[in-house]
Amino acid sequence: MTSIRRRLSLPLGIAIALLFLFAGAGVTISMRHALHSRLDDSLDARARTLAAAAEIDDDEFEFDSSVKDLVDFRKGRDYYAVRRLSGGTPVETSDAAAEIGTLPSPGEDAPLSVDSTLDGKPARFHLLRFTPKDDDERRFRDLYLVIGTPTADLDAQLGLLRAIMLGAGALAILATVVIVGYAVRGGLKPLAALTDELATLQPDQLGRRLETSRLPTELKPVGHSLNEWLQRLEASFERERRFSSHAAHELRTPLAELRAMAELGAMFPDEATPERFHEVLAVSDELSSLLERLSLLSRTEAGRQPVSNEPVDLRAAVDLAVERVSRQAEERGIRFTAAVDGAPFTSDPVLWATILQNLIGNAAAHSPVGSGVEITAGPGNVTVSNPAPDLTQADVDLLFERFWRKDAAHSGTEHSGLGLSIVQATAKALGGECSAELSAGGVLTISVSM
Repeated sequence: MTSIRRRLSLPLGIAIALLFLFAGAGVTISMRHALHSRLDDSLDARARTLAAAAEIDDDEFEFDSSVKDLVDFRKGRDYYAVRRLSGGTPVETSDAAAEIGTLPSPGEDAPLSVDSTLDGKPARFHLLRFTPKDDDERRFRDLYLVIGTPTADLDAQLGLLRAIMLGAGALAILATVVIVGYAVRGGLKPLAALTDELATLQPDQLGRRLETSRLPTELKPVGHSLNEWLQRLEASFERERRFSSHAAHELRTPLAELRAMAELGAMFPDEATPERFHEVLAVSDELSSLLERLSLLSRTEAGRQPVSNEPVDLRAAVDLAVERVSRQAEERGIRFTAAVDGAPFTSDPVLWATILQNLIGNAAAHSPVGSGVEITAGPGNVTVSNPAPDLTQADVDLLFERFWRKDAAHSGTEHSGLGLSIVQATAKALGGECSAELSAGGVLTISVSM
């Protein structure tokens, strides 16, 4: 891809060159027209002066010598002749030996100016109809006057003008290319400065922001967009750091328990009872469940989780999810109220079961003792509402963050804080979205819709 400098310089240089070209052509054409007009006016004035000096004396055509002498005819250069429309030998001519190129017949009304040749060289001719004085017998009613002059001097002037315009235009285009190059280079300096500033950013300096107040108007949107991108990148890195820290904490606890049990068994072999092994098995199951949930979250967020398209029995899926937390719900006095529209739809049954299990399990674990949980489900959507008196509006934005729990110390071991993160990632994998809302009465509503 060509550079911006070339993209700007080349069109500007071509445009300015064409501008000079058209301007030079316009000036040359205008000057040619002006010089021809002046020449035509001069020939017309001389023709009318001669026509006014025409008279008939003793049935012979002649010019009044006193007036004729006033007309400047350069012998051997300028030419005039009086002709008849019917042709034939000229009535009078300044040079009978002159060779005249083809000329049209003059019109009845206006005079006519044309280009032709005089003795083989370019010349300009003016034709004028006239009637001599004292032509009582009307013998000379079809006369017209031809006046011509060579245009070599005029053509030389126009040639000189064209040469000057071409030379000036070439110099102007050359100067323009240089000036445009410097102007574009100077205009792109803020972009180069922005690039240099971006190049100095390091992974540990994501908190820095670009100074946009000094940027030109055209680059300010780019600067603002880059700052927004840096802010999102900083938040993403911070989220990954928290994830790594929380993951290490969550994995450290069951591993420490397993190590302690193993050391105890090594020190006191006699105490390796079935109950101890059941404890080891429970901790192993907890660790395995955590790793499985992390794997599911990773596959889903990376877009590697397979998604099928099969009929979903939403009512059965809700009932199964409620049944799996029924023991925990009975111990805490949690009541479930479900309103399910069992209309058929197609999606991924496994992912829908994952969504329902995590939503209902989250509500059963975190609702106040003795409270109720409302479940509303239909084709492609589910809503779970439960009291959450300990949550604030600030907490709502953190609900879907991995390993986030209201208990900042993560002292509990029953839940890892991955449930709602898995719900959100799974909903996105299905092409839907997940949202949370905390009412003024402290009721938390989690909604998933496709």
